[in-house]
Amino acid sequence: MYRARGAGLSILTVVAGLVVRLREAGIEPVFVFDGRPPVVKSPVTDRRREERAAARAEVAAATAAIAEKPDMSETERVEHEIRAAEATARAPTVGRSDRDRLKKFLYAAGILFVTPHGEADDLLALLARTGTVSAVVSTDMDMLARGVRSLVVPDTPDATVLTEFSLDTILTGLRLTYRQFVDACMLMGSDYSAGSARYEPSVAVEAARRGVWDISGAEFDVGAGLLRGEGVTLESLLAASQLEKWTAGAPVREPEALTAFCEEEGWPPTWLTVMLR
Repeated sequence: MYRARGAGLSILTVVAGLVVRLREAGIEPVFVFDGRPPVVKSPVTDRRREERAAARAEVAAATAAIAEKPDMSETERVEHEIRAAEATARAPTVGRSDRDRLKKFLYAAGILFVTPHGEADDLLALLARTGTVSAVVSTDMDMLARGVRSLVVPDTPDATVLTEFSLDTILTGLRLTYRQFVDACMLMGSDYSAGSARYEPSVAVEAARRGVWDISGAEFDVGAGLLRGEGVTLESLLAASQLEKWTAGAPVREPEALTAFCEEEGWPPTWLTVMLR
């Protein structure tokens, strides 16, 4: 959603296009929205919040400069507009209304979606590790460290170019066990090792092969445990209402509502046909 907004694309159209591609391939998607991030990730979320605030201030400054000087040259105006556009792309905003509209579309398309207590990654990883889902679509490479065997990464903001990463292939190529791979990822730097020193990949991989007990600590061990999903269960991640929703499965498709979405957004007629299969 953020990548689409940052590129100036319609969030709904990007998601709908991805749904169409998946269903054409015989894949039934499940969407997981983020809940509240864990405390251990606070340094990362705080930094991102500061980056968004700085970007918004830059956009405001550029917009104000244009408004305060109506007689500025065309070149200067374009420079301010480019500055504002670049800042917007660095820190796009996705609001409640964006999420609500997307959820209405997912209901209409008969797609199951849930929101866990914490991050979506926690639930996605659990579903992948237990074989409940066959793959995860995400731009977060930490999903591999979380034990997702097949990670499909959208390479473009419109999600039309997808690349699949196989965890088994990576482990074989690096000559690491899964546990060693998690250690290497923590050493290189993940969302859960923000306060730790970061090592070059070759150093991190070699350290993981020999054991990292000499450079690990409480923060490291907690972060590595979170990536491995230690002690995580479906019941611990989903509130009773969300668990009930998950158990009930995908909602019944609503042809009329889905048709309205297609007409309002100007999607190709073939999309409606595929989404109603």
